[in-house]
Amino acid sequence: MLKTIIVDDDVFFHTILKQLISWEAEDFTICGTAVNGAEAIDLITTVNPDLMITDMNMPGINGVSLIQQVLDSNPRLKVIALSAYKDFEYVKQSLKMGAIDYLLKHTLTPEALINVLRSVKRMISQEQRREKDQKQIKEQIDLGRSVLVENFIKKLIFEEHPNEAEIGNTIKNLNLNLKMKNLIVAAGVIDDYPLLQERYSAAELSDLVRSLVNIAAEILKDSGQTLISPLAERKFVIIFSFDDICSNQKMYNQVFTALNRIRATLKRYLNITVCFGVSEICNVISKLCFFYRQAEQMLEKRFYQGKDQVFYDHAVDQRSVNLPLLEVKEEKRLLELVKTQNREGLSQILNTIFARIQRYQPKVSTSKMVFINLVSIANRLIRDFELPSEMVYPENHNPFTQLERFDTIQEVKDWLFALYNKLIEVMELYYLDDNLTEVTRRAIRFIQLNYQKPIGLRQIAEAVGVNSSYLSRRFKQDCGQGVVELP
Repeated sequence: MLKTIIVDDDVFFHTILKQLISWEAEDFTICGTAVNGAEAIDLITTVNPDLMITDMNMPGINGVSLIQQVLDSNPRLKVIALSAYKDFEYVKQSLKMGAIDYLLKHTLTPEALINVLRSVKRMISQEQRREKDQKQIKEQIDLGRSVLVENFIKKLIFEEHPNEAEIGNTIKNLNLNLKMKNLIVAAGVIDDYPLLQERYSAAELSDLVRSLVNIAAEILKDSGQTLISPLAERKFVIIFSFDDICSNQKMYNQVFTALNRIRATLKRYLNITVCFGVSEICNVISKLCFFYRQAEQMLEKRFYQGKDQVFYDHAVDQRSVNLPLLEVKEEKRLLELVKTQNREGLSQILNTIFARIQRYQPKVSTSKMVFINLVSIANRLIRDFELPSEMVYPENHNPFTQLERFDTIQEVKDWLFALYNKLIEVMELYYLDDNLTEVTRRAIRFIQLNYQKPIGLRQIAEAVGVNSSYLSRRFKQDCGQGVVELP
């Protein structure tokens, strides 16, 4: 419905105009009336109408002045002038001021009013379509520019020797707020991304990342010459440039202030945390890719030091560690401890392994190889002792895929401790004495797998492949009690 107001000092004419036609049938609704120009101005502020039908000859602010005032502040408002023959000079002035049509009071008919209203409706519809088209064109232009900017940033941080003159031309052509020297790269990553993937659909997650970039971009407006761009999935990058600052300390102060504001704002409004790795200062823009790699290396500290942080100092010395992070004798010891269900010894050896990794802090990829070995040891035990893997890995999750979900060493440690404890629990339930005969072992395994079902000696014997009397006798010799005596 198009909102309409009537302005006339003749209150009786308000009623005539309201009752002349079915306004709703023409998609119009009268949402207010006024008896003078001042009331009309207040009413327009309150209801924001699409159409104003106003008399020309009123005391105080006349129709011409009213039209001029309201169209200055509400240029989208459509105006129809009401007049008598003697006021026709007013009508001509109203049309000059922006009224789109006029109606003569003394010859006003339903048909005349409907024709004018339909003309107004067509005009508003055309304007809305035009605005929609213009908006779509602008969005396409903005999207095209956005893609160009993202591609440019990726070229800066991934190409080793981009042409510097070409970089300068692109910055100029895209009108980017970036200088060619005193550059600092901040590599960003969203924490707990696998959990977000479970919580949101792909479209919702895309909207979340877009909101992150928009919020960060708004904050970065206060930080001078900067660019931000999303990268693959959970990653994004911010490039700071400082053309007019000579002090390294001042540059870093601005960077840290901006990054901490972004972290706090994202946590407050999007309920997510992010980490940043910050590079050293780059003075040659064509070498920016090396500084992006440096910022990425800073982010590896997140694995050892935790989430929701900014990492900016030199990375921990990542020399090759002479001592192996997981020794062969420790692997053998792990196997023995699980077989004997020695929880205390198991906890001690796992703590020793993780303390060694935490102390040396090797590259994350090196640490992950140790974790993969620990999972492989658990899998070997499951296979050797014929344990049901679904009891150890709930919901049949792939353990190696699970490892990729963790952002910090503490998360990996907690998961591996839980895994080995679960392994011992299952082994306590399912482990069978090596001295048992094969028939008895198979019978016990069948009972363990079907204990919730109403099974008896005959069904067990059939599953094992022997007759009932032989199974009963063999089972009692091995276990000291018959099958039917089991609790």
